[in-house]
Amino acid sequence: MKKFVAMIMVAVMCCFMLTSCGDSKYVGTWKSEAEAVGMTITLEKDHTAKMAFGGESSDDDKIEWEVKDKKIILKDASGDDDTTMEFDIVDSKTISLSESGVTVNFKKQ
Repeated sequence: MKKFVAMIMVAVMCCFMLTSCGDSKYVGTWKSEAEAVGMTITLEKDHTAKMAFGGESSDDDKIEWEVKDKKIILKDASGDDDTTMEFDIVDSKTISLSESGVTVNFKKQ
């Protein structure tokens, strides 16, 4: 009986490890392909994010990210703002943001 319980516990732990690893492929820096936009997004392992526009970082902003329904969703973590940004996951090296009919692709660096 102890072996059976131990095997179940190992299986459950493996499931949790695989679930948490799924998002790790998005961790890193993503840079917009459009020079006019000049935006960089850095997704951290702890599910926080940093954004920079034209080289200027937004270190004061508390941003969290999650993967849901083939999208990377960035949201304000401070509670001061309910703004979210949804990036479509195109493939493992490309995400895209569409706003007001304009789509900007971001490439993983």
